[in-house]
Amino acid sequence: MKFKLWYYKSIDNKFYKENEIVRACSSINNTNNEGLIVCYISDISNFESNLNEICKELEKTEDSGLDGQVWGADFIKDKVHIYWLFDPDNEEGKAEISRKGMLKLMKRWIEFRKKKIPENYEEYEEIIEVD
Repeated sequence: MKFKLWYYKSIDNKFYKENEIVRACSSINNTNNEGLIVCYISDISNFESNLNEICKELEKTEDSGLDGQVWGADFIKDKVHIYWLFDPDNEEGKAEISRKGMLKLMKRWIEFRKKKIPENYEEYEEIIEVD
């Protein structure tokens, strides 16, 4: 799986002011699995406390999980199972990633969010490959 961390200038909408520079995580391969993982990351990123908590939970060896507002995740054994909270049995709304891969992706995402936005943000991106 491959993901891209990048910046874009927003349009005026209810989430961002016009021309606000936004940090984003997206799928490189545009698979449904990667897309749902990106949705989960975006969802839990609404609260900084979730970002602090998720790495702690992923580093544990026992089963746990962390839900956002729309997406949930169960951390079972060496896998992360992501699902839509409003219809957890919907197979099209489920994704899976290794626990190790999710931890790597989350650590990079947290680091990326803390960086100062570069002047040439339009050309800046980071590619992360996980198993």
